[in-house]
Amino acid sequence: MLNTPLISIILPIYNAELFLAESIDSILNQTYQNFELILLNDGSTDNSEKICLSYTDSRIRYYKHANMGLAATLNKGIDISKGHYIARQDNDDISMPQRLEKQVNYLIQHPQVVLLGTRALIFSDKYPNYGQHNHPTSSAILKFDLLFDNPFVHSSVMFSKEIVQSVGGYSLNRNYYEDHHLWSALAFKGKVANLPEYLVKYRHHEKGLSKITSYYEASPLFNQTLFNLNKLLAQESNGNQELAKLYHHNYKITEQFDFELILSTLTKINFNLQEEFPEESIELKKRYELYKKVLQSRFNMYQRKITPKFSLKQFWLKIEHKLFRYKSTIYD
Repeated sequence: MLNTPLISIILPIYNAELFLAESIDSILNQTYQNFELILLNDGSTDNSEKICLSYTDSRIRYYKHANMGLAATLNKGIDISKGHYIARQDNDDISMPQRLEKQVNYLIQHPQVVLLGTRALIFSDKYPNYGQHNHPTSSAILKFDLLFDNPFVHSSVMFSKEIVQSVGGYSLNRNYYEDHHLWSALAFKGKVANLPEYLVKYRHHEKGLSKITSYYEASPLFNQTLFNLNKLLAQESNGNQELAKLYHHNYKITEQFDFELILSTLTKINFNLQEEFPEESIELKKRYELYKKVLQSRFNMYQRKITPKFSLKQFWLKIEHKLFRYKSTIYD
């Protein structure tokens, strides 16, 4: 092993005894070998420490601290890491053998990319072929999607230590999801991408860290969307507020929407991204039209909420949704 690893894999651990060994083994068995694996035990009360200490591989660095949460644990891992690149690994997911090799080769060949994820297979103990995360791969579309949602599998990402520290690392602000907030910040610094290959197996189970929502304040997705829109469009506006509220269903029935203002804001987003990514104008136009259909669907849903159930207008709104082929979501 070289004295200075090129990659530091950060693996936070919290009561992960059921799946931890499988997760660690998937990193140790990578085809790319110049890495360190930082195991961060965030105050586990099960046998996680015993499992960690059973490994004698010199590439492993093990730390234990009192419970301080995922974001703070990840920031600690970044601070103590030695590698130029940081890779993430969750304590219940599995990295495919060529994951690190393919990601580091891509980043070396594309230095303008500041965040690189991969697609992922979703599985569970009951359903080995549960599904897939087929997230977009191009920077332009990913930046569009990041305005509203998180198109990255956290356990698949790799980025440079320098760039993530330049934006302040993971946020401890509970008004935002720490990963979505960081990916959004990085997208404003450079290009982002996903490899079109399934290089991670994402484990779906009810005790997964991504299922724990009690840590966050209300409406973190709405908060992130509004933050992103204000930053992208360099201004706060009623259009940003209304678009974010409608997209995330974050409104009271007594509120009224100016749908033309919402579509005007969406057009501004598309124009801004077209200027940044002229080479992807056709794909951006398609994405714009898709978001337009999603917003039309959600406005239709809003109208149905404020319309008497058995009225003629209610009946027409349901027909309208099908007739104009509105889409309820971006990802099928």
